[in-house]
Amino acid sequence: MLLMERIYETLAEYDNVLTAEDFSVEWCGMSRSWYAERRHKGRDLSVKASIRCLNKLAVRRAVYLMGRRKFGTLRDAEIDALGELQQAIRDYLAEQHGITESALSAGPQTRMLGN
Repeated sequence: MLLMERIYETLAEYDNVLTAEDFSVEWCGMSRSWYAERRHKGRDLSVKASIRCLNKLAVRRAVYLMGRRKFGTLRDAEIDALGELQQAIRDYLAEQHGITESALSAGPQTRMLGN
């Protein structure tokens, strides 16, 4: 099973995504047909989609963690699942693309004009 399929199925299980098109657009920042095309070709997440999805997972997980006071432990399984997906993407980026955690947290580098 491709990592993107695992992510999609986990998000659907917890009602965070309704369709593959929503996953493509809302979670990966890609076109509506992106997931279907990648799945059909047997290709996994691109680096761009991985990073976008990783960021979206981090935000959603943080929101759920902050809501623990209101909802108690009702979302703990979902919070754990989102954390596992984050780690799976980090592992995928490191193994398949040589992108480490430090590279992810460094953010884009800019150069001043004239340098």
